[in-house]
Amino acid sequence: MSVPVTTWTVAATGLFAYLLGGIPVGLVLVRLTRPRVDVRSLGSGNIGTSNIYRNVDAGLAVVVGPLQFLQGLLPVALATRAGFPLAVVGLTAVCSVIGNGWPVYAGFNGGRGIAVATGAVAAMSALGLATLLACYGLGALTREIALGVLAGFLLLPLVGALAVGRAEAAAFAALLVLVLLRRLEGALSDARHDQRPWRMLARRLTRDQRPGRPLVGRRTDG
Repeated sequence: MSVPVTTWTVAATGLFAYLLGGIPVGLVLVRLTRPRVDVRSLGSGNIGTSNIYRNVDAGLAVVVGPLQFLQGLLPVALATRAGFPLAVVGLTAVCSVIGNGWPVYAGFNGGRGIAVATGAVAAMSALGLATLLACYGLGALTREIALGVLAGFLLLPLVGALAVGRAEAAAFAALLVLVLLRRLEGALSDARHDQRPWRMLARRLTRDQRPGRPLVGRRTDG
């Protein structure tokens, strides 16, 4: 199947990826199964898999994770199936992650985008996916999952450039930027109230920990 590449078809594909990637499945499922629980008031305040796993229900997280993976995989797979150039396929991947991180459905404050980005990468490159999974696994073994995730996305553009292709490498670099932006969300505000801002920023990047947001328990940052 081949779809003509026009401004309209590219824009429609990007919009579809954004809207699909942005569906807050974690928030919706928590509200349906735990009506009195607001996951945004717990732990990191994130509405994604990790925070639900730590603070709500591990079984529910097992459902949320694969659904978010599909939110990234499906639009990229459809763009590939439509015969779009690799640059458009990469743009589709980026739009799906933007949707997850800044969804219109949730006041433009969404998840970290990791599961969605992983699904998008899976649809673009088996080697890229293997790189991420290897880093995730190493992070889990060392109990530094957030650091393993960061390492995976740092390696992705290099793997893309050396072994996949330029278009994929550019898309992987854009995904890395989005992951970093979500981890550093609110960092400037936090830095103004921290005597050691560089240490705080390092913890945000390597461990995805924000002051007042413990991994487990209720948020204390208001």
